[in-house]
Amino acid sequence: MWFALWKAIRLAKEKAFSRRLASLWRWDLPLSLLILAILSYSWMFSSISVPNERSRLYLTVALIDHHTLTIDEPVRRFGKINDWARYEDHYYTDKAPGSSLLGAVVYGLVRCFSNPQDWKIHELINLMRTCVMLPLGLIGFLWLRRLLRRLGLDPPSTDITAVGWIVGTSAFHYSTAFYGHQIVAVCMIGALDLILMAEQRLADSLPASSALGPAWGAGMMAGLAGLTEYQAGIPTACLLVYVVFGPMRRHGSLWLAVALGAFPFMVMLFGYNTLAFGGPFELSYHHLIDPSLRELHGKGIGGVAAPQWQYAYGGLFSLHRGLFTTSPVFGLAVPGLIIMVLRRRVRLAILVGMTWLYFLLFISSTQIWFAGWSFGPRLLVPVMGWVMIPIAYCFHGMGKIPVLDGLGRGLLIVGILYHQTVHAVFPELPESATHPFKDVIVPAWRAGVVSPNLCTKWIGWKGFASLLPLAVLLMLAVVIVVLWPKMGSSRKTMACRAATALGTTLLCCVPLLLIKPGWSERESQRFIQWMEQLIAEEQRLSGKQLTASP
Repeated sequence: MWFALWKAIRLAKEKAFSRRLASLWRWDLPLSLLILAILSYSWMFSSISVPNERSRLYLTVALIDHHTLTIDEPVRRFGKINDWARYEDHYYTDKAPGSSLLGAVVYGLVRCFSNPQDWKIHELINLMRTCVMLPLGLIGFLWLRRLLRRLGLDPPSTDITAVGWIVGTSAFHYSTAFYGHQIVAVCMIGALDLILMAEQRLADSLPASSALGPAWGAGMMAGLAGLTEYQAGIPTACLLVYVVFGPMRRHGSLWLAVALGAFPFMVMLFGYNTLAFGGPFELSYHHLIDPSLRELHGKGIGGVAAPQWQYAYGGLFSLHRGLFTTSPVFGLAVPGLIIMVLRRRVRLAILVGMTWLYFLLFISSTQIWFAGWSFGPRLLVPVMGWVMIPIAYCFHGMGKIPVLDGLGRGLLIVGILYHQTVHAVFPELPESATHPFKDVIVPAWRAGVVSPNLCTKWIGWKGFASLLPLAVLLMLAVVIVVLWPKMGSSRKTMACRAATALGTTLLCCVPLLLIKPGWSERESQRFIQWMEQLIAEEQRLSGKQLTASP
């Protein structure tokens, strides 16, 4: 009897595993490949390496090639930058060291098979963009889907929300550039998912020991976020408060597991600060070299002072940096928070709402709310993953009302088209380009200039012909967002949803046509001429000329 029972259980497990594997091959794997293809298709010109990326890379090179925290040698080799600090006659990066340590893992591996002189600066930066950031972007996408499904949301809501986040918000570009923002976002998504996993095991009356692994992993993710960006300390503290008022508070072993997970990263951060700047709480911001940056970070607390209306308006509603204009789906976050409260997810709603409010106040209180050359609200990227949770709840709640569901999906499509169009032409626009579409995109269309991409590199097509494969990929993503059906949807319902989504998309494009450009025609032409020079330099660096368009 026992043998028969064991055999039946084993057979059931094998069938369940087979179903999961079949599901993976039918949907999860193709969807992941689609996202990875979109993420990796276009990139910034190789001859452009912003100080933010170079500063992080300099520490990576110093760690592997020179076994030191000072970036003196990389500065001599690759040139001076604005984003740096100085202490006791040595140069240091002005960034937290987490992203540089991740980059050191990749660079250390490739250095096992190469020499330092084999690497040019643009090759190293592209290595970080490709081998550090792209995998993290895909991991973030998969982890957000897992988090949303753990919350009990239906597959259509989880999938369209995750797709909208990774290709229709600023999370997209910062999954392709060597910054710290998206690293923090992925870490915070992972930390929250692991905390929910631990709480779920306790709710299922499993022993507390079964939750030790997730609790330890959550501590690691939160610790890595804090090691990567100083600003991540606030969402990490909010997550700790979330844990305090949850079921884990009654289990001291789980608290210890979270602390042990985060402890090594705290030691690394305090140790780095001590070795580099003389004390555990001495930050790089206290030793900046650039006078303008030093003056900026000297105001208020680290450059953050009292909120200003013009900063808040720019960070929320401007065409080039506004949260709601570049990714209008974030307008669903507030009703989503209300739905979460009604569904008895009060603690989670408070966690997401308070963290989002903190970041909104943050960009509203600094005069560099536009964050230099970029597109969209770069400084809000760390919290965007969490804010997609109430958005997913909103999609889940609107599913029975095709018009509202189509409206939400249309807002997602607007973000996808806006971000993908800008990224394909020039990913990080100057802050003076206040109307990206009229200032840069339309003139670029006329001149036939675009960012480097897989098609220009491997096939040799140039201009907008090189974007034809990307257009096909984006069409697939849009079809997923528009047509991914709710359970039991009729053809009439799907048609109504699709019509509303497309109508919403067209309606949101009207302001782009009505608002005047920020640049004069001469300024736009000058920028396009500069892009043509960048394309010529890209051809030189790649060592081959582009063939004619098909």
